[in-house]
Amino acid sequence: PQLNLVMTAPGIQSFAAIGIISEIGVDMSVFPTSKHLCSWAGLTPQNNESAGKRKSTSITKGNPYVKSMLCEIAWVIAGKRNTYLSAWYWRIKQKKGAKKAIIALARKLLVIIYTMLKQGTLFDESCFEIRRRSCEQKQVSRYIHELEKRGYLVAQQS
Repeated sequence: PQLNLVMTAPGIQSFAAIGIISEIGVDMSVFPTSKHLCSWAGLTPQNNESAGKRKSTSITKGNPYVKSMLCEIAWVIAGKRNTYLSAWYWRIKQKKGAKKAIIALARKLLVIIYTMLKQGTLFDESCFEIRRRSCEQKQVSRYIHELEKRGYLVAQQS
């Protein structure tokens, strides 16, 4: 049943799901949080900063099989359109570049897989749509508040 759970995530087919489950297992009680799993897989960014100067760093070492498999899946997701994860990838790519965005997407995908296996739920894109709408509503409210602070009268339409 866990194999079918993992296969509901976008971009993951049977071969990739088998590889992921064989490496991380199905018992998520081994990892207290998703951050522990990401650290084990080697998908955590390093922060090397001293005296306000940032030094070049790379991602941590970890399980090379899970890391490479998730990066391949991330490239597949990045090529798709009209999904939350691909839109998220394109936003990160504009700021950080393609390769860093792929690593970030692979990490996000691993967190989603961890949550699905821990809670036993299927992947549901509608939860991201609900979050997107709430973020848009907050943004509209901030704009209205800012305009009212500057003396404009704003009438909101439904």
